[in-house]
Amino acid sequence: MSPTSKRALFVVLDGVDGCGKSTQARRLVEALARDASAPPLHVREPGSTRVGEALRAILLSRDHAHLSPRVETLLFAAARAQMLGELVAPALAAGRHVVCDRFHPSTFAYQAVAGGLPEREVLDLLASWAGSPRPDLEILLDIAPEAAALRRGQASDRIEDKGLEFQRRVARGYQRYKELVPATIVIDGARAEDVVARDVLAEVQRALR
Repeated sequence: MSPTSKRALFVVLDGVDGCGKSTQARRLVEALARDASAPPLHVREPGSTRVGEALRAILLSRDHAHLSPRVETLLFAAARAQMLGELVAPALAAGRHVVCDRFHPSTFAYQAVAGGLPEREVLDLLASWAGSPRPDLEILLDIAPEAAALRRGQASDRIEDKGLEFQRRVARGYQRYKELVPATIVIDGARAEDVVARDVLAEVQRALR
């Protein structure tokens, strides 16, 4: 079945650092673009807007090594709200599919579960302040943190600097997100890139049907 649909779809790809989400997001955008009447929009979190990229620089900079999980959550929510209003909502209104690299699952996994913040407090904040438009599909690429670390290589920012044990807590956070948001799709991200891309596209096609 062709990815084409009369309605625009908002798809999120998420997972631990090194899971392959950016590669899979790019491949999904390319697949959707082949048949879409309007070019899909590919955005990343945090980022994609001037405000979002400025906040991204703060969040990832080693110059701000002591940002608390609570402050991180607020900054991520601010960047997300700006992206949703400035880019995602207009794109969907224009009939363009949107593929987003990271979203609420990341904030829940990194700041709530791994960072020790109350789960419901974080989810409620995100829903209230960065909750519209809502994704039609949230896909988690599941891979062992140890394997993801080998793919990723040397740490490149302050969050990756937190190390493997932190990433293990993040992975548990994604598992917990799936428990709380059962509609979340989990795909085995440890397999070959082409196989993962096939399964991601199949889930999107199913959503479009």
